[in-house]
Amino acid sequence: MLTAHVEDKGNTFRIAFLTMMSIFIMGYVNALAINTLDLGTMITPQTGNVIWLGITIASGDWPLFIQYLGLFGGFVIGAIFALFTQNLFKERPSQFYWNWTFFILPIVIYPIFLKYNGYPVYSFLALGFSAGAALGFFRKVYHMELNNSMATGNVRFFGIHFAQAFFKKYKPENRAQRNKEITAMLIFLIAIVSFAGGAATYVRLALIDFNVPHSRAIRLSINDYDVFIEDFYDAEGNFIESRSTSVGFMRQTYGAGDFEGRSVASNIYRVGGLIILCVIPYLFAPRHCIIIEVEKKSKDPEEENKSNNKKAK
Repeated sequence: MLTAHVEDKGNTFRIAFLTMMSIFIMGYVNALAINTLDLGTMITPQTGNVIWLGITIASGDWPLFIQYLGLFGGFVIGAIFALFTQNLFKERPSQFYWNWTFFILPIVIYPIFLKYNGYPVYSFLALGFSAGAALGFFRKVYHMELNNSMATGNVRFFGIHFAQAFFKKYKPENRAQRNKEITAMLIFLIAIVSFAGGAATYVRLALIDFNVPHSRAIRLSINDYDVFIEDFYDAEGNFIESRSTSVGFMRQTYGAGDFEGRSVASNIYRVGGLIILCVIPYLFAPRHCIIIEVEKKSKDPEEENKSNNKKAK
């Protein structure tokens, strides 16, 4: 008896869906990073970040250089981690839970903990790791592989397949090839829209946060000893308490600038939305392959003798 692994047909869709969700989340996180004072840039090693790496070297801005170096280092570590652990488990569900957890863990930790504790280089390192792991773990959509950490390659391949589908002449008998090109074009289009949709979702949730009146807002003022006084208010604008915070902590948390009289909006919708996006894919874990036993057919006696004679020779 022989054993055969039969793939669940629904797994093909689930894997494609998970790749698109990773693209959507990366779009969301990149928009978050751009609009965060302690980061201020996308968290993938794209062309722009390579340029900024060179600029920091030329200008001698070594603290910023270390931050960009942390981003690239984290990305490489994440890619290596994915390479050596993507086949760690034999069961598909277990492997998915491993892959997805290590992809989203730095993303979820950043706005809850890293943003307010430690130096920005730690955030760059963690989010770079997440982007590298995502590229290694989740990039398959049916018969193609996509880039989920950045949209540049997907835009390029969208254009290529668009040209192949609508500008290349096909013979009537090759119509199936044109349909394949159209399918590929649509898949890359969905990937582009997913990336942009993640960024748009972040912005919409940020607007909700900013429009909530005094929702956990922080009203800041500087006293004679250069210590910030944070006055906390609830959603209705009722005073809760005041806390003393050092200037260094405020600079580290909210970036440079004068914070006297400034209000800082809530981030409950942005963080909550991110957590929900990261949890949803757990409901779409790929199923395990079905194992069936197949009876091995015996060879015809004459053929078996011929085969044995050939081996003997």
